[in-house]
Amino acid sequence: MLSTDCRSCENELKKSLYEDKYFETYVKNKGWVKSFIQTTSKQKTTYLITLRKPIFKIKNNIYYDQNFNQFFMPHKFNLPTLHIKKDDLKDEIIDQAQLIKKELINLKSLNYSNLSGWQIITDKAIVKLGKVDIGERVKLLNKITNNLRQNNSNVINLDLRYQQGYVLKI
Repeated sequence: MLSTDCRSCENELKKSLYEDKYFETYVKNKGWVKSFIQTTSKQKTTYLITLRKPIFKIKNNIYYDQNFNQFFMPHKFNLPTLHIKKDDLKDEIIDQAQLIKKELINLKSLNYSNLSGWQIITDKAIVKLGKVDIGERVKLLNKITNNLRQNNSNVINLDLRYQQGYVLKI
């Protein structure tokens, strides 16, 4: 029994279950397995395997979990891609990434640079957010993109890093 819907993970585990007598060792060595519990009764053995939950994609089949640890998973999830240097993975930056993901619809990519802050790509915009007032800037971005959706606008370039306003290129 698996905790997440990952058909390719399940198939890989089933194949190993029938071929490998060291199934527990095999499972525990998989980076995408969070926990493994084996219960044995007189008639059967049951396995409860909890998978890590990916929240951001790094590249094909490599993800970040909720603790921002990298891991490989054989299943492809449709998640936003996060581009960030390991040195920049600090609590404040992690919180900002999670806030941006939670607040924005159709988020495709998040890029963080220590020099210029966040650059975001959605289905309707390429946006430079900067490094400060992220919550307020995300609200403003939602307001602008909602107006653009109503007007059926094409993809825009938007720079929200300015104190007194923003730059919009259509």
